[in-house]
Amino acid sequence: MGLSFFIGIPDARSAILAALFALPWLALLGRSWLRQPWLWAAVAIAAVLFPVTIAWVQVPIQQGLNALWLRLLGAEGTQRYLLLVGLPSLGVASLVQEGIKLLVAISALRRPHRQLRSGLALGAAAGAGYGGFEAFWVFNQVFATGWSWATVQLNGPIALLPFGERLFAVPFHIGATALTGYGYAAGCPGRFFWLAVALHTLVNYAVLVAQAGLLGIGGVEVWAAAVAAVTIGTALWLHRRSGKGDQPAPRGISPEG
Repeated sequence: MGLSFFIGIPDARSAILAALFALPWLALLGRSWLRQPWLWAAVAIAAVLFPVTIAWVQVPIQQGLNALWLRLLGAEGTQRYLLLVGLPSLGVASLVQEGIKLLVAISALRRPHRQLRSGLALGAAAGAGYGGFEAFWVFNQVFATGWSWATVQLNGPIALLPFGERLFAVPFHIGATALTGYGYAAGCPGRFFWLAVALHTLVNYAVLVAQAGLLGIGGVEVWAAAVAAVTIGTALWLHRRSGKGDQPAPRGISPEG
């Protein structure tokens, strides 16, 4: 899958909206680190890695899994056991995305036990770049169809659904990676990484339940919003709990000291 095909023609409205959806959460979790170049480097690197990891890693693996299930169970069997056979595909998405975001976050944090809030900030930055680019991609697809306010008048609130979903998805990405960044900084990366993977799989499982005909659009949105709220809320709680012991490094100096 070519990246130009994946991204499409960039739309300035998509970039502006993606930034508006991501920056407030980054500001809450980054705070004193917002003037540090390494934080914005994490945002940029994560954004660049989103289309690469989705198009060249996640999607090919998921396509292979889908082909395997179709061969073993057939189309009817795959649909019948969708809630089970779909889990590995969701797990792949969670592992790839949370793994890449964590790698971006920790690349600038080599002394994890000293700076809990910098771990949160770097995690939030990686999540903002990754989730922000995902929002940019979604908005790009929406605007490419000729979306306008006339579309809303014609189709009603359903036409705003892609934008509403990003209100939850972007802070989820930011919160999830803030958790893994905190875990790495606290010296227990595995525990927080698997928590983020589980939350990511949980939020996506709503779509699988809907595909099985057990949940409507409204239920999917409430499910996603609830998981996102718990995730970003936990990250904000950890930020407050970590206290004021961490201070940003002098401007231009890497946080690893």
